[in-house]
Amino acid sequence: MLCSADRRVWCLSLLGALTMFLVQPPADLWRLAWLAPLPWLWLIQADTLGTAQPWRVLWVGGLCYWLSAIHWLRLPHPATSIGWIALSAYLAIFVPLFIWTSRRLVHRWRWPLVVAAPLAWMALEQLRGWLLGGFTLAALGHTQWRWTELIQCADCFSACGVSGIVMAVAAGICQMLPERGVRYRMGHALCGAALGTGVLAAALCYGMWRMAGEPLPHGVPLEVLLVQGSIDTELKHDPAAAEQVVRQYDRLTVAALEAYSAGLPTPACPDLIVWPETMWRYGLLEIDAAHVLPESVVEQMLGPAVGSDLAAAADARQLRCQRALEQERLDGVGAFARRYATTWLVGLDKQIFTPLVPAGVQNFNCALFLDATGKVLDCYEKMHPVVFGEYLPLAERFPWLYRLTPLPAGLTAGTEPVAVRIADRCVATNICYETTLPEAVRSLVLTLEKQDRRPDLLVNLTNDGWFWGSSELDMHLTSAIFRAVEVRTPLVIAANTGLSASIDGSGRLLKRGPRRETATILARVYPDGRRSPWLVWGSWPTGMCVAIVAVVMLEGWLFASALRIVDRPADQHLG
Repeated sequence: MLCSADRRVWCLSLLGALTMFLVQPPADLWRLAWLAPLPWLWLIQADTLGTAQPWRVLWVGGLCYWLSAIHWLRLPHPATSIGWIALSAYLAIFVPLFIWTSRRLVHRWRWPLVVAAPLAWMALEQLRGWLLGGFTLAALGHTQWRWTELIQCADCFSACGVSGIVMAVAAGICQMLPERGVRYRMGHALCGAALGTGVLAAALCYGMWRMAGEPLPHGVPLEVLLVQGSIDTELKHDPAAAEQVVRQYDRLTVAALEAYSAGLPTPACPDLIVWPETMWRYGLLEIDAAHVLPESVVEQMLGPAVGSDLAAAADARQLRCQRALEQERLDGVGAFARRYATTWLVGLDKQIFTPLVPAGVQNFNCALFLDATGKVLDCYEKMHPVVFGEYLPLAERFPWLYRLTPLPAGLTAGTEPVAVRIADRCVATNICYETTLPEAVRSLVLTLEKQDRRPDLLVNLTNDGWFWGSSELDMHLTSAIFRAVEVRTPLVIAANTGLSASIDGSGRLLKRGPRRETATILARVYPDGRRSPWLVWGSWPTGMCVAIVAVVMLEGWLFASALRIVDRPADQHLG
């Protein structure tokens, strides 16, 4: 039987998991976010938890939350259910860490709850974004993306800062609520409420000031046509369906271009046409001409019929790709593409055959810029592949590891960002999950800025067909909204199955495509040009929160170790 203290911890742990889940998609009760942390905050300010093993109970609460919040991770393949459970178990650790760290700050260091809880929460959200490649989806601050004035402070402290504001307000409310087992002090309660209110008011004042200073639309906008097909993942991965995939996107593009030109005195095209990640199904192939591959490797990659004539096989494949780029695709939009200068950005795969890696081949996820004739302008190779989703650690050295997974092969990371000038605007691109990584987008913008190629527009190519229209689409889109605010750069998304979107530099969602349906979006983009403090100092403010939490953890570990030494029997202590 559970004692009353055990039942209390269990109830509050699980209630917190429920309320925190309800503020995230698909329920998306975002206004509840200001109250959702209350069950966990009550556990922080309680004088004692009254149970011997509260951290296991809190971990279970965190596990329930994360299993429900990222349930979509089980959808791509039966084997990804293992990753869903493993990732949820890992993320669940941050719940007891949050409560334990906050309790030490409140009860041992005598910090007010309204300061301790936001600091600990921001620190642990930042750690989530740093460890194991980074996982930032389902952040508490992401729930507030509709409140445009509030999220402007993300250009100072990233999305973690918005999470801290929400937690500060919730902590202020918590301090106002007396509860059995908690020493209630009116003065502390009023100070906490005042501090939480002050933090919110300061954030809103900053947001209104930043929005008042945003540039007015001027000049000729950059017109971008975002083409959203609806291709299920299984269909896309069927080699025989490549033509079907491309034809669907061709039909959507032609229809959109016809609608664009309707009513104009002379036919015209948008400045840029974008197809999503890997939706151009004719991949590129390159050979490392400085080296010769062993015949056994060639046969393994291309089949025994090819023999050692790798060059002939590569030439044939490259010719097929070139014909597809220059003829097959352009035949579908020939009336427009050949007559009017426009730039294309398509997502595709690229392979480089080289003996410099054990597998003999490097695979890249690419975004290819093309002019109207199919000439390649530049090619961006995804710089941040997803660990366990797009590559396995150590698998470049031990390729046989992929035989243990549903992954056919791993992606090689690209090395540098790419930007192309289109209609006198500088356009940079990233791919899929990279919009969920604040530091990745910041690094891209800073690198190009140092080269005097500061992007006027960021284009994200995404294939979310893995997730069957689930809440992953909403979480992915929300991440992109915060990236646009952080670097003060408009961002557009072309996403297979959705959600394609156009977002301005203040994080306004100007246009959004449907969920798991075909659509085209014509985005008219004006540059923002504002400076962002986040670009200057990056994660230093939240990094300081991490440092404080690390000190708290170290102090707690040393304190616990000292107690164990003191409590030992004398003979054990001497021994």
